Amino acid sequence: MALSEALAAMTAKAKEAEDDFHTSQTAQHATLEEQVARARASAQERNDELRARADEAKSDASSWWRDVQQQWDQQVQQIRSNIEAKREEQDAKRAAVRADSAEDDAAFAIDIAMAAIEEADYAVLEAVLRREKANELAAAH
Repeated sequence: MALSEALAAMTAKAKEAEDDFHTSQTAQHATLEEQVARARASAQERNDELRARADEAKSDASSWWRDVQQQWDQQVQQIRSNIEAKREEQDAKRAAVRADSAEDDAAFAIDIAMAAIEEADYAVLEAVLRREKANELAAAH
C-alpha cells in the first residue's frame, strides 16, 4: 500500500471511529452490544495484520516495531481483560465507577492513536525526504 493510500485509510478509520461513537450515543443496548463486538473484531484483525507486517519486515527497525507491537498487544489484552471484568459488574454504583474507568481507557487509547498518527506523519515525511535524497544521489552518478 502506498503511503498516501495508508494515510487515507487511517483517516477513514478515524472517521469511522468517530461515527461509531456518535451512533453509540443513541443506539439501543442490543445494537450497541453488536457494535462493540464488531469494533473489537476489527481491532483484533488490525492487530493481527500489524503483527504479520512486523514479522515480515526485514529492516533494522523491524525488531523495534515488533517490540512496540508486543507492548501494544499486552496493553490491548489488559484493557480487554479489564473491560470484560467490568462488564460483569451489576451494582449501579460500581457500574458508574467502571463506566468512568472505561471512558478513561477510551480517552487514553485515543491519545495513543493521536501520537501514532503524529509518528506516522513524521515517518511518511522522512521516507519522502530520504527517497528524494536517494534520487538526487542516483542522478548525480
